[in-house]
Amino acid sequence: MKQVEVGKKRNIAVVGHHGSGKTSLLEAILYYAGIVDRLGRIDDRNTYADYLDEEKEKKHTLVSKILHCSYNGYEMNFIDTPGYSDFIGDIKGALHAADGALVVINAQNGVEVETEKIWDYLEEFKIPRVVVVNKMDKERADFDACLSSLESVLGAKVCPVRLPLGKEDSFKGVIDLVMDKVISFDAKGGVDKQTPIPEDLQDEVAEYRQKMIESSVETNEELMERYFNDEKISDDEIRQGLKDGALSGAVVPVFATDAFNGVGIQSLLDGLINYIPNPLDRKTYQTLRRGKEDVVEMEMKEDGDSVGFVYKSFIDPFAGKVSFVRLFSGVFNGEMEWVNRSKEKRVRVGHILAVNGKKFTAINRAETGDIVALAKLDEFETNDTVSMSQGDILVVPTKYPQPPIKMALHAADKNDEDKVGNVLHKIVSGDPTVSFERDNETKETVITAQGSMQVELIAQRLHNQYKLNVELTTPKVAYRETITAQNEGSYRHKKQTGGRGQFGEVHLRLRPLERGKQYEFVNSIFGGAIPTKFVPAVEKGIVDAMSRGIIAGYPVVDVCVEVYDGKFHDVDSSEMAFKIASSMCFRQVANPGCKPILLEPIMNVLVTIPESYMGDVMGDLNSRRGRVMGMDAVKGRQIIRAQVPLAEMYTYSIDLRSITQGRGGFEMEFSHYDPVPKEIELKIVAESKMEEIEEE
Repeated sequence: MKQVEVGKKRNIAVVGHHGSGKTSLLEAILYYAGIVDRLGRIDDRNTYADYLDEEKEKKHTLVSKILHCSYNGYEMNFIDTPGYSDFIGDIKGALHAADGALVVINAQNGVEVETEKIWDYLEEFKIPRVVVVNKMDKERADFDACLSSLESVLGAKVCPVRLPLGKEDSFKGVIDLVMDKVISFDAKGGVDKQTPIPEDLQDEVAEYRQKMIESSVETNEELMERYFNDEKISDDEIRQGLKDGALSGAVVPVFATDAFNGVGIQSLLDGLINYIPNPLDRKTYQTLRRGKEDVVEMEMKEDGDSVGFVYKSFIDPFAGKVSFVRLFSGVFNGEMEWVNRSKEKRVRVGHILAVNGKKFTAINRAETGDIVALAKLDEFETNDTVSMSQGDILVVPTKYPQPPIKMALHAADKNDEDKVGNVLHKIVSGDPTVSFERDNETKETVITAQGSMQVELIAQRLHNQYKLNVELTTPKVAYRETITAQNEGSYRHKKQTGGRGQFGEVHLRLRPLERGKQYEFVNSIFGGAIPTKFVPAVEKGIVDAMSRGIIAGYPVVDVCVEVYDGKFHDVDSSEMAFKIASSMCFRQVANPGCKPILLEPIMNVLVTIPESYMGDVMGDLNSRRGRVMGMDAVKGRQIIRAQVPLAEMYTYSIDLRSITQGRGGFEMEFSHYDPVPKEIELKIVAESKMEEIEEE
């Protein structure tokens, strides 16, 4: 990475729906810039960016990466991002590190689902953007239809600055509306020649050029006044006006390319230099003081306080912990002590690493606007603020949506169960959108993630990197059991095997408690029917019986247990005898006399969808035994508030995506426990008994 002035740095997140050609476009850029000496192909699994085994197999980008090149004296960092919202952690992290975004649109399909979501993220981060309509060589490629979809679906204020020349096999160049020239390209994507606009296209081009000039003067009163006075607006003034418009969000410049054949690459790079801001153009970044919630805009300064932000971290099986850092202000030096302000820790940093794909180059100094990596430092995590000095100014952390999907992960070989648990934390380390825990109740390792692809990738890495085979299943539901009626009874535990025997008799009274009260123990013994020293053993037996369930093996809750009588023997009574007696008495009294039932966890669910899908989504929620609690309209979308049994929600992420064509999302949290319908309860009890038989 060559050190240049901040004005000649560009940090660009490359985003778009999967299949739009992001990887091919970046491959063509790197080829034109001389980083690679041949064009890699996704189908041949040899692209510079998608170098992971999992990416080669699936033919999709699955993790974000930095790709660097120099062009005309500018240093450009492209952050390649996945095209699936399952990997929102990588997408949002990239946007937090970038100063602008290149949105890639498939010329055949226009705006697609993931592009809609990404556009919302761009709005959230207030990221200036440029759109490129890619794959202009394909059948059914339609530049005008793409412009229409950008306007109608995203509400984008599009401004074409390049028009495609020709279609499908004849797409060989673009019309530069600023220069008012036709540009054709050589085999590497560079400009071959510039020629005048063909006569039959002059009227159409003149109309587009007029609209472009109008867009360029909108944010500048002086230019607008000159425009209305019919004064000439120079090419440089048009470019500056478009850059200012892109920075403010008033304009979205649009380009056209055929990345596969290298058409339009140099023209696009010129556009990125002209219309994507350098780090100082954005002027500020968002911060807060430690312990405070008020967001403060802090100025980016080359000579200011050194402030950087860890936007991504992960554990590489070979290189160890790797943290990617965007430097917002000041200068950072290697071979010195850094401060992790988020954790208030000092950390000795060796080499700073410049990154290009999977290549790392050691450097001793990094400055404002740089994106670098740090290796083998466990003290840095995603969302940490780093500096060369102590301070309480922190970069506002990236906010991630609640992971909606849960999957149970089992080692194919039970002997590998502990090994899987030991390495799983390495695979998910640094990704705030995925977590896992061992559910001791269901005896499963449960992964919480953004989508099924994310979980499948984890399973694939366990196999590829650690040779561990795992199976993914729907998690078991943590049901509860309770009673619905009062009952009482007694149980005598008596055992004589020669010598000292065992004796304990317990009389228990059980009654239901209000939902959520869990458990209450009442000691009503009087007259020494059970000596005081054995009462704790009685309660232990009850608690043990409750933990093992009475109808299906699930914990019992919301029960008041009263011990009101009993008997003991001076010699044969013991704590163990009374523990066994109370445990057996509890089970005997509870079932069937207390009419036990199963309880299931009910979740508060918040579903956000376009209004057009209301009917289908409501019908689906009803089919899941859901109860709609209310609805709200926010920013043109409908938010449904419902309560749904957890057992019905494990496949909801996939089903909602299908119903809404990927445009819906949801969040959920635990609400309470409710009785399971009788027909479902009978099925659960039967399955539980079958599992017991199989285990025996």
